[in-house]
Amino acid sequence: MDFKVIKEGSTLIVILGQKLSVTNGPALTDELSRYSGQGIERVVFDATGLMYLSSGGLRSVFFAYQGLGSTPVVVFVNCAKEIRQVLDHVGLTAFIQFEESPERSKEYRKGHLNDLSSEELEQFIEARRKELEQFAANNDVVCYNMRMGQED
Repeated sequence: MDFKVIKEGSTLIVILGQKLSVTNGPALTDELSRYSGQGIERVVFDATGLMYLSSGGLRSVFFAYQGLGSTPVVVFVNCAKEIRQVLDHVGLTAFIQFEESPERSKEYRKGHLNDLSSEELEQFIEARRKELEQFAANNDVVCYNMRMGQED
């Protein structure tokens, strides 16, 4: 599934994996729909590890805002600038707040990167940088085509 949803009072915390796309976005929407009508006031997306967001993932984010019934506050924590640009291009930043959390970054590193040697860690960081650059470049093309009325 590449995500985890935790309910803390009237807040849902959604810990995202590396990708939120058509592959796992519908499952996330289904999971979020379980909380519809339960007075959710805040949905926090922990995007610390997120490197790819497609239209299927965007639908899940939009559902978190409109589908839970009470238009909760939507927050993205530790969102890469490339992901944020896509959210901005499609107009979702009108209702999303962005926050940085060094604590969540530290937890992510501890849970996902702790067992890596320094060489493996450098390789991971370089691969993440390249993947985010490729994601940004591909989305620039898609957004340009959308503005021009062209297909993918």
